[in-house]
Amino acid sequence: MGSLALTVLTLTLGMFFIFVGQFKVTPQFFPDVHEDMRREFGRVNKVFPLYEMTGWRPFAKNYRMTVGITEIVCGAILVLIPGRLKQLANLILLVVMTGAVYTHYVLHDKFDRMAPGLVFGLLLLTRLIIYRQVAQREQRSSGEKKAPKSDTEEEEEEEVEQESEDQESQNEKVDKQKASRDKKKEKKNI
Repeated sequence: MGSLALTVLTLTLGMFFIFVGQFKVTPQFFPDVHEDMRREFGRVNKVFPLYEMTGWRPFAKNYRMTVGITEIVCGAILVLIPGRLKQLANLILLVVMTGAVYTHYVLHDKFDRMAPGLVFGLLLLTRLIIYRQVAQREQRSSGEKKAPKSDTEEEEEEEVEQESEDQESQNEKVDKQKASRDKKKEKKNI
């Protein structure tokens, strides 16, 4: 990853979303919290963000399960899977957090209900910014190591040097041949 801050933030966010997502999916570990989530999504379902555009609203249980599974899967990707998939998971979770903040705002909830969505949305955004900065730094440092000449430029220079050496050796051969001819002519003349 290239940065301790990025690694710590990624692992922390991933574990958090796995933990919170399981509250929404199963009552097995924390039945009281799961029951609160069930009631909350019954209320949240009434202000589904895409209802005005589509005229469709999911059932509260399906909505809760979809959000929970999305959080678990994206959190697991942040923790376990390297590469560009992490950035996609980060963006998906950022959309989920934006939806959570929007929902609490539309329901006229107090700020303390909106705060977790805001905080974790900002942390996800911060993670993306740090990732971009680390990627740019690594790109610059790898570009400096290669420095002024690329592989093809070095190969071309070697070819030119080889050609000039070949040309010099041919010129030397021609000079030697001329010298030997001149010597032969001198011998004939004597």
